[in-house]
Amino acid sequence: MLKLYSERLKEARIKAGFTQIQVKDHTGINNKTLSGYENKISEPDYETLKKLCDLYGVTTDWVLGHTNNPNSDLSEAERVMVKKVDLDDDSFIKGDFNFAGRELSVEEKKELQAMARLFLNRKKGS
Repeated sequence: MLKLYSERLKEARIKAGFTQIQVKDHTGINNKTLSGYENKISEPDYETLKKLCDLYGVTTDWVLGHTNNPNSDLSEAERVMVKKVDLDDDSFIKGDFNFAGRELSVEEKKELQAMARLFLNRKKGS
């Protein structure tokens, strides 16, 4: 985990065009502390991580390795698909959905659809 934090924090800082000193100026995070995060010496607490991610324009999920998409914005195709999906019909099963870089199989989509229905029905009954 520490290795991924380090690599992604440094990558995000560089892509955002910041030096460590500039990050210090924007966030108040000491550049030596930031260097420790980027060199696998220490990990930021959640508030610090959030502050850095906000500055760099990336998500905490990406830094934590939960996704390979550094941005939370949906693509235009994803927005269109979300509007079209109806869990009460087969549009979800027929749609193209990807997870972790691969398309979900029909069986996986059916399983996900069933879990979503259970979850939403449980929430509705609360």
